[in-house]
Amino acid sequence: MMNGMIEHRGIVHQVMNGRATIAMETSSCGSCGHGSHCSIGQLAEGRAATLITVPAPAGLQAGDAVRIGLPASKLTLSALLGYLFPALAMLLGAALGSSLQGSDGGTALGAIIGFLAALVIARLAISHLPGLMPAPQLLTTAPLAPTSQLSHQE
Repeated sequence: MMNGMIEHRGIVHQVMNGRATIAMETSSCGSCGHGSHCSIGQLAEGRAATLITVPAPAGLQAGDAVRIGLPASKLTLSALLGYLFPALAMLLGAALGSSLQGSDGGTALGAIIGFLAALVIARLAISHLPGLMPAPQLLTTAPLAPTSQLSHQE
């Protein structure tokens, strides 16, 4: 991780209409220092490359090795909005349902309503505030030594 960015290597699959499709490595990111001990990285190993599309700078060609970055702060904010907010809303809904009904059914119904309301609120927030969704950025087009066999996994 450099300058608050989570970085991954990739290879340009194609460039068309000012957009580049990048085949991304499917290994652990290494940003937390766990490397080969990362459970997510172990799950990703051996899977086909993930394809993402980013704006292409002039001169980018298929086969170029690139680095893609994602702002860590935006990823953290998205995780809070996607995981913590619904969980807290579910607990708040359960507490409210319990206090209003005083039964297990009221508690369960309050939890469901709180969870669904949080999902709707998060969806509306993302659609009205596009800065909440992290967008991958092309960091460099300098020649890099490929670290995996992306071209064989496409």
